[in-house]
Amino acid sequence: MAQNTMVKRGSWKHSRRVAWRKVADEAVILDVETAAYFSLSGAGLRIWELLGKGRTVLEIAKTLAAEYDAPEDRLRDDCAVLVGRLAKEGLISRA
Repeated sequence: MAQNTMVKRGSWKHSRRVAWRKVADEAVILDVETAAYFSLSGAGLRIWELLGKGRTVLEIAKTLAAEYDAPEDRLRDDCAVLVGRLAKEGLISRA
């Protein structure tokens, strides 16, 4: 849980080592250093787009709560989990 708290602090951005495109309703992400491909769809795609704008987890959760009419606290936790995974893969970094 402490790691989620750390993830929720500060803003994030896409890593310089990724290239990505939105294809239909999906983000196709390439780590140019490892040649690994990733994809995100649905709320994951929206989170990825907002991370590209340097948003914090709290700002993203607030935006998603308004867009999806869902509980902000649940979205905050779910977003923190995804952001943690993206950071672990090196796809995002601190802004």
